[in-house]
Amino acid sequence: MNAGQHPRTSIVMPVYRTAARVVSSIESVLAQTDPDFELLVMIDGSPDNSSEVIEGYLREHPDERVRVFDNPVNAGVSAVRNQALDEARGDWIAFIDSDDHFRPNFLSTMHAFAASSDASLVVSSHTLLSTDGTQRDRQAGSPGVRTGRDAALELLSDNLTPYVWDKLISAESIRDVRFHTDVHRAEDALFCLAAYANSRRVAVIPTSLYEYTVDPHSATWGKVTPVTESDTLVSLMRDVAGPLLNTSRGRKAYEVSYILTYLNNAQQAIVMESPDGKKVIEECRERIDWAKLPTILRAKPVFGLAGILIKVSPRLYRILYGAYIQKMYGI
Repeated sequence: MNAGQHPRTSIVMPVYRTAARVVSSIESVLAQTDPDFELLVMIDGSPDNSSEVIEGYLREHPDERVRVFDNPVNAGVSAVRNQALDEARGDWIAFIDSDDHFRPNFLSTMHAFAASSDASLVVSSHTLLSTDGTQRDRQAGSPGVRTGRDAALELLSDNLTPYVWDKLISAESIRDVRFHTDVHRAEDALFCLAAYANSRRVAVIPTSLYEYTVDPHSATWGKVTPVTESDTLVSLMRDVAGPLLNTSRGRKAYEVSYILTYLNNAQQAIVMESPDGKKVIEECRERIDWAKLPTILRAKPVFGLAGILIKVSPRLYRILYGAYIQKMYGI
């Protein structure tokens, strides 16, 4: 692709404190078997030497498909992703975190499924790379094609992934969609909910095309979200879902999303063992209403049981969830 041309795909890579791994991530993009893309490297005021590392790599391996935006001030992952979406020139959008990897056939496979299923959004499975060196494939959802509306309800019900990095999305579907900058955990879920709802058809494929690094110091695992931010998140989820919640299925799906938000918030406190963890867990317990649990039990038994357990015995919940995290993620 010559500079200024119209690429098939725009790939968005935020960079913050990943100097040791960002080159490997960039190389995984440049190794794509489908070469028709641009890579937007969005350095987010990173306090390490990520900028120098990227500059040095591109000096030795120049590639006109790579566009670097070296922002001097840290604005947050949502802000730089929005900046990238404003700058993107492709007909399709993909995302990658700067410590993860695309498999070489990520783009070619995703585009093939988009074409064969007439889908405006494609979701792949992914592989978790744990800190203990183990790998585990995780399914994105039930393979097949569904409407965007059904996909959005599946996300709310936790039956379809809420991440941006395992997806190929038509730029047209997200023309007016941006990340909420006042939410710093699960911001992907809000964006994906809107992207699903705006898509005419969504294809889910079982092939693992993305390698996700489980880092206990990342934004996902490395800090505890204030419960007030989870309050904002569930309110925004309701707003974004809008008319999807006018049916019984939609309302049940939202209840699942609601309880999962506070379970995840409590689980952060359990993993981090922070000084204010007990307070965070107690606030999450307060927001999990006994009246909602029968609906959750019917729709998603595991979450319903987790809600009951954290209400009845936070100590036992902490022990069981801690064991689950150790087994699943190695942290």
